[in-house]
Amino acid sequence: MVVSGSCRSDKLLDRSPFWQAFSDHAGARRDMAHSGDAGTTVVDSGDAVVPLTFVPYVRPQVWGGRELGSRLGKSLPGEGGYGEAWDVSGHRDHVTVLAAGAEAGRPLDRVWAERAAAWTGGRATGAEPFPLLLKWLDCRELLSVQVHPNDALAMELRGERFGKTEAWVVLDAAPTGRIYAGLREGVTPADLAARLEAGTVDQCLHQFRPHRGDCLFLRAGTVHAVGGGVLMAEVQQSSDATFRLFDWNRLGIDGQPRALHREESLRAIDWSAGPVEPVVPRVVREEKSGALREKLVDCAEFTLERWTLGSEPQPHSRPDELSLVMVLEGTGAWGLADGGAKDGGREDGMLTTGESRLVPAGATRLEWRGAGMTLLLAVPKFV
Repeated sequence: MVVSGSCRSDKLLDRSPFWQAFSDHAGARRDMAHSGDAGTTVVDSGDAVVPLTFVPYVRPQVWGGRELGSRLGKSLPGEGGYGEAWDVSGHRDHVTVLAAGAEAGRPLDRVWAERAAAWTGGRATGAEPFPLLLKWLDCRELLSVQVHPNDALAMELRGERFGKTEAWVVLDAAPTGRIYAGLREGVTPADLAARLEAGTVDQCLHQFRPHRGDCLFLRAGTVHAVGGGVLMAEVQQSSDATFRLFDWNRLGIDGQPRALHREESLRAIDWSAGPVEPVVPRVVREEKSGALREKLVDCAEFTLERWTLGSEPQPHSRPDELSLVMVLEGTGAWGLADGGAKDGGREDGMLTTGESRLVPAGATRLEWRGAGMTLLLAVPKFV
């Protein structure tokens, strides 16, 4: 597994447009000709393989705010706080549905069962669940101190096929933002148990103030929390198995304390893992397009790259594999290159901050356009 440490060096800040001031693209989103809240432009692309869009599911959370709407363009019912937007999900707790086209309204799990082999270039079948889940998180307040199980423990304790290894990319962070990631060096089960009883478990955790652009890779078994005004993208295994270790002595949305799972948490913790720092990307400049490619994570479950587009179209870099794309910043479009369509062989699907796409294998004509637009590219791995 390859993971790259801090994204904060001055050299990187000078090289990547992602590090420029984060602007609010909600206005641009409203001005674009999208179809509904899903941000979909319907394109007649013939037989070409093109990106697919799903209707997001927004999830109320006691720690959430309203920035999924104001910053990322999600439709938020009512006036309460929302912590998560699930953009692409085949998970049983909420399956997202196709947003447009002849199959609009069909759930991802059913389409996946029929087309897994085609979508993955023969690497998977529909017998296994869809492997990844894409989320946006508005962590206005602190999440609980929590841990996710590995695959085996998730099946034993929750009946879930996957545990939860995940990666975060910070879009924006207030000065009050905080990330807790991993146990401090030398913390033992006895130390943690004592701190739990005293209500001071945070003193066992490695913590730091997050910055825009930070990428955190969290293996299953890593104790963590985040909040205080952090907006971020999350790529994770398709799992909702979360064990709360400590919830800051607060009440849930229903006015009651939220359930804790201390016994399960202590079993799930990887005691050999220490503090987790932001990853240091391996940076490559694409000569033809001018795009900046940052390799972030390469683990057993997925690879993760961040692309900041240059002045020329960037061909899709993984045309033979299933991939998932999140727009971290900016506006642009995907298009088809080299013949067969209107306007010199190119048709466009608009993109803006806070949107996600699923790209099946076989997208050999796909290209991404929009100078300065920053994309997060996740590619699941199959055994």
